Parts: sequence; structure tokens; C-alpha cells
Amino acid sequence: ARFTCAAVLVQPASGGQAEQVTTIERSMEGRLVHAPQGEGGFGYDPIFVPNGFDVTTAQMSAEDKNAISHRGIAFRALMPHIVEYLRG
Repeated sequence: ARFTCAAVLVQPASGGQAEQVTTIERSMEGRLVHAPQGEGGFGYDPIFVPNGFDVTTAQMSAEDKNAISHRGIAFRALMPHIVEYLRG
């Protein structure tokens, strides 16, 4: 199984510069289990075991899950672009 997040920053055209679009895509791969396991998380968390782990994301601590999360990794990778945009 693979879950993918595309994080996008759209910088509007300004001062003679064209619109800029930055897209960061990150994935988390693993396998699905047949019976839900764990109480944490939401959605697919009780049935998804990430590669390299023996537990579902619902059984992980929030800290461990966030460290490998495709969404977290994508938005952390986009952050420098956001900071640069805000600095102008």
C-alpha cells in the first residue's frame, strides 16, 4: 500500500513576476492488515503497517507516526519555500 501527499504553495503573480507553483510530493509505503489493530489515529491507521515496522500507525505514538508521516514529511519539505515567500 502507498499513501501520498502533495503539498503545494502557489505564489501569485506580482511585480512583473509570473505565478510560481511549488509542489512537494512524499509517500509512505507499507502493507494493509485484515483486522484493525490499535486505538490511535484515524482513517486507515488501524489497518496500515508502514515498511520497517511491525505495528499499525494506530499503535504508534503520535511522535513516531509524525516522524514518518507522508503528510508531515511533505509539509516539512515545503516549509523553506513558505518561509522564503513570507520573507519576500
